[in-house]
Amino acid sequence: MKVSKIVELIDGKIITQNPDNHDKEYLKAFACDLMSDCLAFVDDDNCILITGLINEQALRTAEILDIDCIVFARGKKLHDNMVNLAKINRMTLITTQYTLFEVSGILYQTGLKALKI
Repeated sequence: MKVSKIVELIDGKIITQNPDNHDKEYLKAFACDLMSDCLAFVDDDNCILITGLINEQALRTAEILDIDCIVFARGKKLHDNMVNLAKINRMTLITTQYTLFEVSGILYQTGLKALKI
């Protein structure tokens, strides 16, 4: 699933976009607010991270895991330092008003697979 489709489905807003992943087909997603769980279970860089955690830890975790697309749920506002860090690391950041549960359900129903742990 492409970034543009993800944004459309979840009524999202792109905050930063990596031009390299504009046409990338994401196959899986992992939804979590515990970055330690991400580090323990995510082993696929063709995965988007869905979270409500609004701090640099989410970006640093994604960086370690080579995840280049993060969806922030619950209408959270991103801090300028997060946006700048995402630009440096060439990450696409998307925000949506939907909850973590809703985002996960919408994307799963439309073909994005769950990351198997």
